[in-house]
Amino acid sequence: MMRRCPRCASYGIYKNRRAPWQRLLRLPHTYGCIDCGTLFSRRALRAETAAREAGHPARHDMTSTRKRLIRALGLKRLAVHARDTGRLAGQARGRLRRLLQMVGLAPIPVWVVKQVDADLLHLCGPGTLEHQQRPWAALTALRQHRYRGGVRLGNSGIVLNSRLFAELIPHEALTLQGPSLARWEGRVWRIAQVPRRSWEHDGPLVASTAPHGQGELLVSVEDVSPIRDHVDPQAVAQGTAVFEPGSSRRGGPVPARGPIRPRGL
Repeated sequence: MMRRCPRCASYGIYKNRRAPWQRLLRLPHTYGCIDCGTLFSRRALRAETAAREAGHPARHDMTSTRKRLIRALGLKRLAVHARDTGRLAGQARGRLRRLLQMVGLAPIPVWVVKQVDADLLHLCGPGTLEHQQRPWAALTALRQHRYRGGVRLGNSGIVLNSRLFAELIPHEALTLQGPSLARWEGRVWRIAQVPRRSWEHDGPLVASTAPHGQGELLVSVEDVSPIRDHVDPQAVAQGTAVFEPGSSRRGGPVPARGPIRPRGL
């Protein structure tokens, strides 16, 4: 059975490679979507797949049922404590991950943005820094928007220079809110997916709509309006080209060739 993304229902699911410390602690694999860039756990992938196949109600219905049960049993304080404990555990994992990134034991994931418009991000997807400097220096330069070096895009194995992109955003600084929205720097942005053929394009990009299973998805395409503006539709080619058989490039007759003989004779 093919896996589908819980966000955009795409089949472009890939398994992320675990860091050495994650394999040592036997942490489960995480998965990502090559189309919308969403990262999720194996448990979330299985839950979304099972709910889609069985036609179950949305998650908020089950969450509401769980909340009513907790309220009826008088376990609200216990639920608050569990939520706080989970938040502290998440913060501890984040600090450990940043520490391992600073000493070079874990990769530095980023969101690769090809172009930034007024309210639109042209997003290439997730990537990983391929730096030639010390890890803590690369991480500091990334947070200060002055990183210069290589970046590996997704699991494609393609490494490009950071000068081709407008922004390299730390992975925890941008949050996807569906296939077409994201939150970054305290505001909500629209998302346009940049195809692989446009990753090395030097010119501007424009967003166009493409049909999608959940509505319309924005896709980035190369802006060819400057070329179209310089083309005169009323221009007519001057002169006439005549091609006649038996004439060479310089206007003389084509020299005749003798019969073709086998090489061994």
